Amino acid sequence: ILGLIKEKEANYEMASDCYEKAWKLEFEASATVGFKLAFCYLKCREFVKAVDVCEAVLAQYPDYPRIADEILKKAQNSFRTTQ
Repeated sequence: ILGLIKEKEANYEMASDCYEKAWKLEFEASATVGFKLAFCYLKCREFVKAVDVCEAVLAQYPDYPRIADEILKKAQNSFRTTQ
């Protein structure tokens, strides 16, 4: 819940810390937490971490296209343009 509050405050760095803890507590198996974590990483411009989380979610939930469309593609494109 704290991650959601920090995300609403646009404090994506703190939100990503909270979601990262939740992600680990869920043994990296929650698509919802993974989505939120990847989103916060994207907002913090941590593109490699965002891609890693997206790929972990898609490996377990290949029918979860929202993460691929909304985060993975943006992170990959941003990563390519910043180098």
